[in-house]
Amino acid sequence: MLQMEFPLLESIELRGFSPSYSRSGYMVLHLFRLLPRFIKTIIYEHREIKKLIEQHNFDIIISDNRYGLWNKSTKCILITHQVMIKTPGWLRFAEYILYCVSRLMISRFDECWIPDERDGPGLSGDLSHNYALPANAKFIGSLSRFQKSESSQDKADNDRKIIAIISGPEPQRSIFEQMVTRQLSELKLEALIIGGQPEIEQTEITNTDLNILPYLATAGLKSAISSASLVICRSGYSSIMDLQALGAKALFVPTPGQTEQIYLAKLHQQTGTALWCAQENMDLKTDIPEALKFPGFKINLPGNGLSTAIADLKKK
Repeated sequence: MLQMEFPLLESIELRGFSPSYSRSGYMVLHLFRLLPRFIKTIIYEHREIKKLIEQHNFDIIISDNRYGLWNKSTKCILITHQVMIKTPGWLRFAEYILYCVSRLMISRFDECWIPDERDGPGLSGDLSHNYALPANAKFIGSLSRFQKSESSQDKADNDRKIIAIISGPEPQRSIFEQMVTRQLSELKLEALIIGGQPEIEQTEITNTDLNILPYLATAGLKSAISSASLVICRSGYSSIMDLQALGAKALFVPTPGQTEQIYLAKLHQQTGTALWCAQENMDLKTDIPEALKFPGFKINLPGNGLSTAIADLKKK
């Protein structure tokens, strides 16, 4: 995706940790089994970034939630909204322990940038507002590749499409796509499904009122979301920031067993912003009308938090 968006920039692939997701949705025990591989990946990243620094002499490294990408010889910044890690109710006793581990890993970096507002609950709620921040952390405001255009003219609600954005790791990505495709086909609504697969050749599948695309680049995706009456999607944090940037209405369907997404979906229903439903209970015939009753996200006007953070780096 980044290579498509920035074709002129040099790209170096550094293998990362890609968790598989359980088909049954029992994610906590599944992820515990993956913990040794996660730790091994952090060690690998830390060794590899040292080699890359020697080869390329990087001035600054900005890491998106990759905890091994720090080195004492270079200015290293971690971007994360997840200062604490949410756990299921039966593991709630472990949250403070996990927070301490997270805080220790964050302390390895020169700075930690949190893409949210300082005043809670913000977009991330407890994830960045529940416990004291690490000494090197600061809020920089939400981030999105989108910006609402003042000149854009929205259509009337009854003329606009339902947009479903499918994302996340397999097999849950495909399960979600199949459910959404089947239910939208049965409803015979004008709808667009975006598969979140930039690696697949761009071929549009049209079935009466339902259009399916494997991927949309930034301009096309912005246009699709801006003209939609409702966006059906996962409640990942990047998606939430994008929806806020465009002032969209949403129906959140968290990845089964993904505790953070479930928490964020519930948070934004509690704040009266958007409806959420569990994937196994999703019934778009009733969920779409209910989701349309919510006001949606208030447009977040672009701030200067990121620009200020970058400017501060240049002074140091």
